[in-house]
Amino acid sequence: MPRSRLALQRLLVRAATLSPPRHCDLVRGMVAELDAITEPTEQTRFALGALTAIGRLAVSGCTQSSIESLRFVLGVPLGARHARLGGSAMSEIMTRQLLHRHARPFAVTLAALTLLLVANQVLRWVPQLSERGASAATVAEVLLLSVPFTLALTVPMAVFLSVCWVFTRLGREGALGSTRGDFRRLAMPVVGAAAVVATLTLVLNTEVLPRTNTRLVAVLSGSEGRPTERTMTSGELRDAAQSARSAPGEQAVTRAAAFEVEIQKRLALAAACMVLALAGASIVTRFPRGGMGLLIGGSILVFAGYYAALVAGESLADRQVVAPGVAMWMANALLLGVALVLAWRPGRLRPDSGSDSLTIGDPGAA
Repeated sequence: MPRSRLALQRLLVRAATLSPPRHCDLVRGMVAELDAITEPTEQTRFALGALTAIGRLAVSGCTQSSIESLRFVLGVPLGARHARLGGSAMSEIMTRQLLHRHARPFAVTLAALTLLLVANQVLRWVPQLSERGASAATVAEVLLLSVPFTLALTVPMAVFLSVCWVFTRLGREGALGSTRGDFRRLAMPVVGAAAVVATLTLVLNTEVLPRTNTRLVAVLSGSEGRPTERTMTSGELRDAAQSARSAPGEQAVTRAAAFEVEIQKRLALAAACMVLALAGASIVTRFPRGGMGLLIGGSILVFAGYYAALVAGESLADRQVVAPGVAMWMANALLLGVALVLAWRPGRLRPDSGSDSLTIGDPGAA
């Protein structure tokens, strides 16, 4: 046997010890195939390809063992043998890791949107404050008082954008899956986190926002104004609505409807965090290859449609065409319906190439 062929066989056999045991037959076949090749150039080409394949098998086996060891330590069931890790995919993503991925996009998006809208509001009020000779401290106070009512709008928007962003990245990595089980596994932690955000938003809308609005009106007008539905807490709104319903006249009924609309709006905007989180996950899972175009276009369409439905519902409730509860929850119901339809049959991803199949040949060939 030529010395070069013997050296290649020894190198191939030594490298084969790095591959997982389940691939021993495949490696023995590589050695036998090398022994059958007589052309020296073809021997070298085949040996290089075989070494590359063995290296990929070794990395794949090491990665799989690491995943299963981590699962065992964390107490996660080891039944799913199709988990893949790395740049191509990760079909079994830990809940903690998934939520960690959402934290930064949510914080950045929330800060950017809030800063943009607050700056827009302050620029509108600067001429009015300048005419009164307001000090820098007054302008700063107006800036801070503008944050709570801005957050009531930007928190749901940030939830939707962060979910879309992270799920778009998962789609590029091939980690979204193609079944309803895969969707539930990825969407449930996100919706659960959105429920926590919704609870905090509800406290903001019902308790913090009315008080800051009261102070903001006083700073802008220079005097304490009479209470309105925007400056009342939820308890005050319920008392005012009950008092207005007991009063005679059409105007009292209109006032009662306005108070009830404000109550339901605060609840609906908080619940919108969960609905928008589910909608974002459903849209991206249904169209996993949408990329940035889907992120931007879908966000504009969803936000425009949601707030148009919210404004339309408020108008209908003020004119007593529909009940305040129906009017304010109509936008959430429509968006939830769309999300459930999309989630019922998530989009199918093309399988990533190179997960288990191996091609033995020239590693430099394209």
